[in-house]
Amino acid sequence: MRRSAFDNRSFRTLLLVGAGAPIAIQYLWQALIQPLAFGAYLGDFQESYMRAARQLAGGHDPYDLCRTAGCLEPTGPQYVMPPPLAWMLQPLIGVDSRAITIGAILLLNASLFLFLFCILRTIGVTDWQLATLLVLVAISFEPVIGNVDEGQVNLVLLALSGVWLWAWVRDRWWGGVAMGAAVALKVIQAPVGLLILWSRRWTMLAAASVTGLVLWLLPGPQSTLEYLFSVLPAVSQGTGLYENHSPGGTITRLLAPDTFAGAVHGSPPAARLITLAIALAALVATFLVLRQPARTSAGRILEAAAIVAVTPLVASYSWGTHLVLLLLPMLALIAWSIPKRDWTVLGLVAIGYLLLGPAHKGMQVLLVSGYSNLVVLRLLAELGLVGVLAVWAASLLAVRRVGQSGSSIGSEKGGRENGAQR
Repeated sequence: MRRSAFDNRSFRTLLLVGAGAPIAIQYLWQALIQPLAFGAYLGDFQESYMRAARQLAGGHDPYDLCRTAGCLEPTGPQYVMPPPLAWMLQPLIGVDSRAITIGAILLLNASLFLFLFCILRTIGVTDWQLATLLVLVAISFEPVIGNVDEGQVNLVLLALSGVWLWAWVRDRWWGGVAMGAAVALKVIQAPVGLLILWSRRWTMLAAASVTGLVLWLLPGPQSTLEYLFSVLPAVSQGTGLYENHSPGGTITRLLAPDTFAGAVHGSPPAARLITLAIALAALVATFLVLRQPARTSAGRILEAAAIVAVTPLVASYSWGTHLVLLLLPMLALIAWSIPKRDWTVLGLVAIGYLLLGPAHKGMQVLLVSGYSNLVVLRLLAELGLVGVLAVWAASLLAVRRVGQSGSSIGSEKGGRENGAQR
């Protein structure tokens, strides 16, 4: 076979250094130096999370704005998450806001690098060039900076996902503790429980259930019941706001165009039914491809990637910052496809990365600048869903190709051996 420039390690090193240096500098400036040295206003953390914590500490309803202003959309100062997060933030109420900001920034960055540590160890990446590439992909992924800017909890969920993946591949029950805590903080990762149930990992499922139940009971039954029977059903109705990259967002924008910019809230009944049908179809398709629980490390990593990748298609709303959780399947698929020269899988992941990153950022820039061509903006808004579908398709394709062959992930040597066998 004809060798390309990428087969030359010296060339790859030069490329990584040339591209990696500005990426690393930009990340350090935006995610660490600037907010720590000059201060930052973490919108969602301060306006929503801390406000709910103050309400809870004062014996008031953390979901009061849902009752007065409504919580049909998961945006704004209203708190629409499960009560454990607000309950755990109560000790910070009397702490200086500057100290809280510093602590939040450090925690979010630590969460990202805990995730990277877990996934690199789980995948078993032995080549420093591949490890560097995965780190650069993670820190340059646009939703990462978006979560830091807003102080959102999604990066903590990402770290818990990394811990769960580590335990999942090694068949350890304590991964359920990490996943149970993640779902207790934000139910967006609940579909992962279906994989645990389907694989009959009973001890992990029990650990997840007990952890989630304990965390939900700590704030008291009143807040938990209000969330389950009032807040969650309202938010689950969906929204057509341009930030929603789930199928429900696209369907709602088609049936109710005025929801695109928030002139009309909520989602019509027809859109909810179609969204539910799409969610069920996506889950059925995913498990049909998985077929049976994997027995190899590579198979377990890819089945985990597939269930995480389908999650935004199941949720009634998938905000841009929520999609940082797709780093788990994206990095796993990159580590699997590069050594095996599977350019189809790698290309699909690249499409997802570009559409969920630069393309989404471009639409935000146009909106802020006052760009008014609604046709162009509507088309750009749907690129996020295309990106989600690309990552999901890549995960299913990789699952089908790896089968039960026992092929490894993250080893350049393994890729060369497989190529020689072919």
